[in-house]
Amino acid sequence: MECGTRAAVKVFEEQWQELPSKPHVKFLLALHSHFDHICGVPLLKEMFPDAQLVASHAASKLMEKEKLVRENFRNDVIVTENYLEKGLLTISPPIDLDSRIVIDLPVGEGDTLLIEPGLELKIIDAPGHSNCSIAAYLEKDQVMFVSDAVGGISSQGVITPMFFQGYEIYMQTIDKLKSYPTKIVATAHGVLASGSSSEELYGPFSAAARKVSHFILEELAAGADEGALAGLLFDRYISDGFKNYPVEMMQGIMQILIRRSKERTT
Repeated sequence: MECGTRAAVKVFEEQWQELPSKPHVKFLLALHSHFDHICGVPLLKEMFPDAQLVASHAASKLMEKEKLVRENFRNDVIVTENYLEKGLLTISPPIDLDSRIVIDLPVGEGDTLLIEPGLELKIIDAPGHSNCSIAAYLEKDQVMFVSDAVGGISSQGVITPMFFQGYEIYMQTIDKLKSYPTKIVATAHGVLASGSSSEELYGPFSAAARKVSHFILEELAAGADEGALAGLLFDRYISDGFKNYPVEMMQGIMQILIRRSKERTT
């Protein structure tokens, strides 16, 4: 679940080797196609050559765009360099900027991924963060794997809203996911959210998105400079693992939050 960066997969590989019993891996599930969720695929394919790469139909089409894939890997290189600099890695994993990522099994709303008898994941379209985002629901344990579809939670408990595709569709997705009985919301960044009801779990994500969007619009109405506002958002939300990401890119996504807030109709 989640295919990460090359650096993250390298750390995972070391952890995997320490497991006394290693389960058979049938699928690699990429819940959307942003670089930090898919650039680890080549290394994961080496670890699990028989595993099928599963992602949305939209992600499958995006991964056919060579320029986009190459840009993903360029960002991934920066993350690896930061891991090395901070001592999180000792050896750089191999990289080929011209690597291709081929989705073996495109899925979408209503599809089911059978792991084994009695254990399956329901696939749910979850746009708003990106147009290629999906969620995976483990009904057996009432766990919703959301990737970035509802945001992330920092180690300090700060929720980072991520409505990069659009604010309204992002909020609609949160409401949609909330309709499934859920005990755990498994985000891709930060801690997992657990609670006794879906309303309790998803309410803070909706509130965080509304809060930052209202803050942005209020600041702009008061004459705030967009560049300075993006810097303020960067300082507020870029923490933990995000600090290993390309700074220019992370500043850019704060600009996207501003732009999407300006596009709001509700």
